[in-house]
Amino acid sequence: MAATATAAAPVAVGAELEKALEGLESGLASVVQSIASSVAEISASLRTMEFDEAGSTNSFGDDQLQADIHADEIIFKHLRSCPAVASASSEEQSDILPMSQQQQPGQGYSVAFDPLDGSSIFDANFAVGSIFGVWPGSTPLGQTGRDQVAAAYSVYGPRTLLVLAVPSGSRAAAGGSQPQHCDAAQQQQQDGQQQLQHGSISEAFDVLEFVLSDRRWRLRRVHTKLGDRNNVAPANIRAAAGNEAYQQLLHAWITNGCKLRYSGGMVPDVHHMLAKGGGVFCNPKSATAPAKLRLLYECAPVALVVEAAGGVSHDGQGSILDLVINDTGARSIIALGSAPQVAQCLDAMRGA
Repeated sequence: MAATATAAAPVAVGAELEKALEGLESGLASVVQSIASSVAEISASLRTMEFDEAGSTNSFGDDQLQADIHADEIIFKHLRSCPAVASASSEEQSDILPMSQQQQPGQGYSVAFDPLDGSSIFDANFAVGSIFGVWPGSTPLGQTGRDQVAAAYSVYGPRTLLVLAVPSGSRAAAGGSQPQHCDAAQQQQQDGQQQLQHGSISEAFDVLEFVLSDRRWRLRRVHTKLGDRNNVAPANIRAAAGNEAYQQLLHAWITNGCKLRYSGGMVPDVHHMLAKGGGVFCNPKSATAPAKLRLLYECAPVALVVEAAGGVSHDGQGSILDLVINDTGARSIIALGSAPQVAQCLDAMRGA
């Protein structure tokens, strides 16, 4: 039987997170606080959660773990308690579900999330995460990733981390703490990179990383610029058998002595890139190895975080953030990271 979400000891948001959110519209701040509280509860639950399959599938036909269902229930519970959440949708329950509190409909924002990204590597005790996108209005459908007003992901590893992309001005409100800055590198000016730069996103959003400590969120560092680092995470590597450009890219990375940083989970691999100040996560496709990541629940939110941190995202045609979300189940190929490394991936992204 799948675990059900139960009451847990209350988790204090923490003065540092509250301070960081002071510059936000009050409804959006409450949505982010609900996300932070759900992540803290999931973190505690994962310590004792079973790795067992639930014997069920989600609305897309994917096999579920008990952990998938439990994390999903926890997040929905917190979102329902937030009056600013009009609707929510998850990779486990893909309908756009109206949220209400005491029979009063929520108003303001819609939240889409992947409750447990990387659950296929959960039984190996690898780091996993959750992914969240926040859109204005009652549904994300018909909108693009660029329309998001906030995005976040969490990492459940030796420590629990929460990385937020929130409108600029909130970071300045986080005064008093001494965060570590990840402004890794020199500005890139190579040919072909100009089209990949989306400065408006990095100017409009701050990327803040919090660590859960003594049941409180503490500001750890601010991600400001992804630089030119040869850390590579080649996902969907089976596609290389039918995608010659991807095969050539993999060979070039090996020849050039790049550092392989791939665990099988999008969240930990992307976070490694941010933590080290650069690199690339590349997930192309082929005729026999199609795209797996979903635009609404994974690609669009993570792309906003990466672009807000000074990186870029691409699907071979343009930024992931410019794709219109017409279907909760839509999938996409994706390359994320430092501009020079993403530029190297474009032939592979177009190669299928």
